[in-house]
Amino acid sequence: MRYDDDPELQRELKTRAVRAGILRSAILWVPVALVTVSAFLFFFIDRVFAGGDRGSTWFLVVVLGLLALLFGFQAVQSTLDLFTKPRVRRGRITRMWSRRDSIVMKTYYVRVDRQILRADAHAVAGIREGDWVEVTYYPHSAVLVWADVVPAPPAGEQEKDGRGRGGPEGGAGGPIQRR
Repeated sequence: MRYDDDPELQRELKTRAVRAGILRSAILWVPVALVTVSAFLFFFIDRVFAGGDRGSTWFLVVVLGLLALLFGFQAVQSTLDLFTKPRVRRGRITRMWSRRDSIVMKTYYVRVDRQILRADAHAVAGIREGDWVEVTYYPHSAVLVWADVVPAPPAGEQEKDGRGRGGPEGGAGGPIQRR
């Protein structure tokens, strides 16, 4: 038996790869966010209390404030996911699409009920719009780790708006069911 035939090993390798990506994101964005927040605070204090003696302008303060918000948002998402475990949830795939984030990278997006998750090609292999799935994902950065197709719940258990049971219902899952 080869290692790539074992579904539990595949799941573990995929979970580690996604977690390593979140760690890389934190290593990239946390220092950038700290530098921009520090620069924003320095020039804001200079502008408000010293009248701009060290070269600050309101334009510079506003631009640095916007950059600090953007970089800080990315840093906080990655950092929060480093200290949490992936969540498991059941729901219906209501939409799937992909786009090229750069020239060579293609990112897939999946909307499970009302939550949009970002995934790679392997994570979304074998699932289609309308399928009921059990997804494993990181909640703050919305990165999909694993998706398993599951049978649709009985009509009595579905909510009125067509959503499935949300929340961490666990389950060991298995390999991606390909069609």
